[in-house]
Amino acid sequence: MTRFRRTVTTILTIALFGSVLVFAGAQARIRGTVVDSSGNPIPDAVITITCDAIEGYKKVLKVNKKGEFSTVILDATRHYKFHVEAPGFNPYEEPFKVPIGSTNNEFTFTLKTQQEMVKLEEKKLLEQPGYKQVEEAKALLEKGDKEGAHAKLEEAVKAKPDLQNAWEALANLDIAAGKNELALREAKKCLELDDESVECLAAAINASKALGKTKDAEAYMDRYKQLNPDDPATIFNEAAQYLNKMDDTHARPLLEKCLKVDPDYPECVYEYGMLLLRTGDMAGAKAKLLHYLEVAPNGPQADGVKETLKYL
Repeated sequence: MTRFRRTVTTILTIALFGSVLVFAGAQARIRGTVVDSSGNPIPDAVITITCDAIEGYKKVLKVNKKGEFSTVILDATRHYKFHVEAPGFNPYEEPFKVPIGSTNNEFTFTLKTQQEMVKLEEKKLLEQPGYKQVEEAKALLEKGDKEGAHAKLEEAVKAKPDLQNAWEALANLDIAAGKNELALREAKKCLELDDESVECLAAAINASKALGKTKDAEAYMDRYKQLNPDDPATIFNEAAQYLNKMDDTHARPLLEKCLKVDPDYPECVYEYGMLLLRTGDMAGAKAKLLHYLEVAPNGPQADGVKETLKYL
């Protein structure tokens, strides 16, 4: 009985020893570094290694202060996947397969912040037809080349007809150039793409008014008001209707509402100052008119305000 047990033990020992030798032959060593976009190490990065072919396989590595890690892959016959992550950075994944018995497998993982990823996606987007021309149009507008910008925007909507901001920009350029029929068509096209676009509604309002299409302008204005009940421009336009009728009683609460929403809205500051002047509140009028010069030193009413202040 004793001799039999020893034989079994010897066989088991040989079997185990043999399996270890086979397993060791399939190993490979890997090492690497995790850095940011500037090449600085990320000391709190974590690397998780998984293998789809091995159910439940998961190896988690934490880098050192230099962002470095190293480990041994026991079965280098398989395909694996790196998952690298660190607080404040976008995670990164990469499949890998290293040669059996190799020791010089080095990896460098560069993690990007969320902001960097957004900029990268924006850059890719701006290189696409349509978006590219819009960016070129913006650059031309900054140089004062409105005609060149207009041509680029036309190219943009030709390349990508559903580019809403291009239609919006075209409408505004054509309104400024006095081409109101064209501007209205562009504003309508813009609103077909986004019926809640405030900029497109404003363009449609201005173009309709210039063309004498009062009912259309009112309809666009009603829609604008629904979408922007607290917009100072909307409130001021409503107040202006009463101011044009010399109705200070109804204009006053609207101007006060406008200033509550935006205390620095130039038109409301000026009109409220003049309203106070008409009602005999000289101190209040002076304060508002002085404030107008602060928020709009080169505004259309600046010269008149300066003259008025001489008498207050």
